[in-house]
Amino acid sequence: MEIKTLNILGISEPTLTMIFDNLESNDCFPEIFLLNNIGKSDWINYENPRFKVNHITTINDTYQNGLYFLGVNKPVNKQLIFQAFQDNRMNFATIIHKSTVISSTTTLGRGVHINSLVSIAAHTQLLDFVSVNRNVSIGHHTEIEQFVTINPGANIAGFVKIGSGTLIGMGVNVIDGITIGAHVVIGAGSVVTRNIPDGVVAYGNPCKIIRTNEA
Repeated sequence: MEIKTLNILGISEPTLTMIFDNLESNDCFPEIFLLNNIGKSDWINYENPRFKVNHITTINDTYQNGLYFLGVNKPVNKQLIFQAFQDNRMNFATIIHKSTVISSTTTLGRGVHINSLVSIAAHTQLLDFVSVNRNVSIGHHTEIEQFVTINPGANIAGFVKIGSGTLIGMGVNVIDGITIGAHVVIGAGSVVTRNIPDGVVAYGNPCKIIRTNEA
């Protein structure tokens, strides 16, 4: 992984810690520029002894020959920060923990973040800015659209489709062939046994629609 400079846009501390852990797992120690997008994320004065961390407030101060990364995991915040900062000059990094097992037939978009102990099976596609947290299993022939976040311990079976901007909670199980729409929240521990439409909050075993997603 050749990253000399990494500009992190918008910051949440748990996500920042995961990014640093994943870089360190690959013996990658770039110079870090933290771009706090006030109003989209809280200001965090973050230090790490293994990295040189610089805090700046405007993207005009940067544009080194480095890569960019979205420093939050919540789908709605990822989308807002990307829209605020997007520029054709930006090259977004994909950061993967070295303990992850990914099939050679899997395809990954830009800005993907995959944490430790993740398994991704054959012929699966993760589009731009997908975040996969630790100890997640994703089955074969699954399609995950942009800005999706999958929280720890989720198990996604084969031939599943997950729409843009959706959040999959901790420990969720999704059975074969299920389609989950865009901008959905699936609550922690749910078992998804039927298709879920766009723009809803759903949870339970079996997973049921609870209300419209207002986020």
